[in-house]
Amino acid sequence: MGVMYFGAYIRFMEIAETEFLRDLGFTYDGITADFGVWMARVHLEVDYRFPARLDDEIVSWAEVAKIGGTSIHFTFPIERADGKRLADTKLILSCLQADSLKPTRVPSALADALRERIV
Repeated sequence: MGVMYFGAYIRFMEIAETEFLRDLGFTYDGITADFGVWMARVHLEVDYRFPARLDDEIVSWAEVAKIGGTSIHFTFPIERADGKRLADTKLILSCLQADSLKPTRVPSALADALRERIV
């Protein structure tokens, strides 16, 4: 069909999320090692606005929408390099104790860093 597979948009979100956290000084392995917390993806929404062609240059970034007691809500606008909006996405992460997988609070150091970036 000449357009990007719909599931590929999630990969752009994942990269934007990882780079966003890295920019704040956190990695997923570090969050688990330092705080004993695993961040599970518990909700995903994608509103497709316009199809990406296979050779389009794609731009995505992470925005913090909300920090709950045990959750972090992100949005990820996805655009072509020329600014044409391709998709609007939302992702909710739930913080779990790494050893028991029971819900736990967002680590305070992470929450503080994220609060600086709420849109």
